[in-house]
This record gives sequence, structure tokens and C-alpha cells, in this order.
Amino acid sequence: MEVHLVSSTVIPQVFPPTEITKTPLTVFDMLAPNMQVNVLYAFTPPTPTNTALKDGLKKALEIFPTLAGELVDNGDGSRPYVSVGGNGGGVLVVETNVASELVDILPLKTVPEMVLLHPSMDNAQHLLQIQLNRFSCGGLVIGITNHHRVADGKSMSSFFLSWGKLVGGLQLDRFPVYDRTMLILRDPPRCDYEHWGIDFQPLPLPPSSLPCTIKSKKVHNMMVHYSGEFISKIKAQMPRKHSTFEVLTGHLWKNITRARGLDPDTLTQINVSVNGRPRLRPAAPSEYFGNMVLSAYPRAHVKELTQGSVADAARLVQDAVACTGDEYMRSLIDFGAINGGDLLVPVADVEGPVLCPNLEVDSWLGFPFHEVDFGVRGSFCGFVPGWVPMEGVVVLTSSLNGVGKGGVDVVINLFDDDAWFFRQISHSLD
Repeated sequence: MEVHLVSSTVIPQVFPPTEITKTPLTVFDMLAPNMQVNVLYAFTPPTPTNTALKDGLKKALEIFPTLAGELVDNGDGSRPYVSVGGNGGGVLVVETNVASELVDILPLKTVPEMVLLHPSMDNAQHLLQIQLNRFSCGGLVIGITNHHRVADGKSMSSFFLSWGKLVGGLQLDRFPVYDRTMLILRDPPRCDYEHWGIDFQPLPLPPSSLPCTIKSKKVHNMMVHYSGEFISKIKAQMPRKHSTFEVLTGHLWKNITRARGLDPDTLTQINVSVNGRPRLRPAAPSEYFGNMVLSAYPRAHVKELTQGSVADAARLVQDAVACTGDEYMRSLIDFGAINGGDLLVPVADVEGPVLCPNLEVDSWLGFPFHEVDFGVRGSFCGFVPGWVPMEGVVVLTSSLNGVGKGGVDVVINLFDDDAWFFRQISHSLD
């Protein structure tokens, strides 16, 4: 795929330099991986012009100003903060032409060459980076990277929807919420749960213990489709009610563990991302902008998992998620305040590029990415998380072929040999 650079510009912050705000990261922001996240959107022609997209983006940044701010880390262990206003920050917009036709890369896949369609994430200078890729047929792929510590998936999906409406000349009916009063500390603050070693890594950081043979293995990103009918078949085997996420995660955990060929006595766990907004009491607004994701950690020994049923695995997932309610979140909020002067490093940041025997499972099923509409006759035809060379990452998204039908597409990153084996058993119900 030949991608030719046309231009690279920075859309500046909309606030004048005299209006500078410094907003410290919350404990949930600190819990997010300290990295950029990348996604790709594809649209068939006709599509809006780059000028229209950039004009709409400028309007969107007036409503989502933190995306154009600066993430400032003093390097002294104090809490990093987002600075809005001033002369720095801004949003990088890259424009390219692609020699091939859009149909040549559809359906979108998580393969290494897709990194050509979004700005580089290495040493990124901007919290939000956007690449507008124009294909020879008139199709458009928008590659986006954003810093995870400024916004989670729920927040970014709200931004994408708003951007689309503003490009299309529509009025917004929902706006981001920045109010943090729901994150108030208890009096006195207390930690009812252990968060060191579970959510945050105690210092000093441990040295990498991965053998060289593991480090050198090639990671394969694959996409697996599960139809609504297949998911219903799994649910029919459940003795109690489970969500689509729970039954699919249980199914994937069991079969990925089989494909890895692990020792039966090995302990395996999943880092399951959980949206905390509805779990607070009272619930946080759905449009709260920032991060409000925490993790659940279902665990099992390999023998227990592979010889048990999918229902057993789904129950472990459900029970672990159920433990991440208001009490756990309040404990985490207080933990962040009690340790506010310490360097907080999330466990996810020190796990390295290989998670085996564990998994990280992220659900994007509730995010309305497929509803992004720029107000032209062209249609949304593809959405995938970008290619990530990290073993053990699993992302669930609503399938374009299954919108309204319950279908799910799953991106799975495994070593090549394990990926081949998993392909053979990906739909096995044994």
C-alpha cells in the first residue's frame, strides 16, 4: 500500500494564552496505560472534504478542549496534569493520498501495514492525532491516535459522534461532562481493598523475567467473527443469565488457554476492563469525559479452565466483574488521594509485550462507533483497533455484519503457532 504525504499541520488550542487551566489526572486516568491508542475508520465515497473535516474538528475542540491540551509531567513524582490554554498542545492533522482503492483493504484488518494509515505513536507530541487518508476511488480512512490517560473508549466514542454531527451541520444533543464532584473522597479516606500489586505496581519496578525465546516470537493479530446465532447457542448452555461479553470472554479464555498449551498447574488470569460510570452510587454521568475504567481479575488454573465448561469460565468473569462496584471504586479513589504524592505506575505498564499465560480483554461493545455520520451519502464501512505487537490482547467490537443482529468481531493477538491452533478451535463448544 503506497501512502503519500500531502500535508501535516497542527490545529491549535482554541483558548487564548491567558486562560490556562491545569487539571490533575484522576486515579482512573493514572490507572490507564501511559500510551497512545489507535483506531481506524473507513467510509465509502462520497465523503466530506478535508477542509470540512478540519472545520468540524475545530468546532469539536471547543467542546472537548482537553484533547488539544498538553499532558505535563514534572518528573518529580507529583501527579501529572492536563494544561488547557497557552501556546502548546494542539491536534496534529496529517493528510495523505493512497494509490490503491478502498476495496483493496476491506474488510479492515489489524495487520502491520495499517500503521501507515495513522500518525506515528512513537514520541507523539500531541494528545490527539488524526490522519485523513484519501484513496484513489474517493474512499476515506481516518486514522486516529489519542493518549489513553486523557480519555477512555467511552469518552472517545462521544467525541467521534460529536465531530461527525458538527461536520454534517447538526446540533449536538449531548455534551461532555467534566464535573468531578462524584469523585469526592470519603471522610476519612480509607482503602478497603488492596490496590498495590493489583492495580498499581509497588516501586521499585521489577526487572523483565521473559526468556529471550519468548521475546523473539512473532505476534499475530487476527480477527474472528462470532455471529449472533453462535452467541445465542453459547448462552443456551448457561445455567444462569450472562451478558454477551461474559459468555464470549469465557469462551475465548478457555480456548485461547487450550491453544497456548500451558502446564495444567499454571495460574491464568484476565485483566477485564470495566466501565465504572454506572457502578458509582450515585452513578456518574454517561458523558463524563476522561477515564473511568477499572479492572476485574478473574483467575483459574489451566486444568480447571480447560476441563471445565464455558459456563464455568463465564461465571468466573461475571463474579469478578461484580466485585468492581461502588465500594471498590471508592476505595480506589481514596487510594489515589492517600498516595497522591507518590508515583503511581499501573500494573499494565510493567507487564511487557507478552501477557501469556494471562490475557487483557477490552470490550468496545457498548461504544457506538458505527453511528459516526459526517452527513454525506457515503457510508461507514469499517472500524478496527490498530495493529498492536503485544501478545495476549483481546478486543471485542460490534460487527458491521451483525449490527442489530448481535454479531461480534474479536481482535486477538497471539504468537503465530498459538494463533494457528486457536483458528482450529475458535468456535469449538467442547
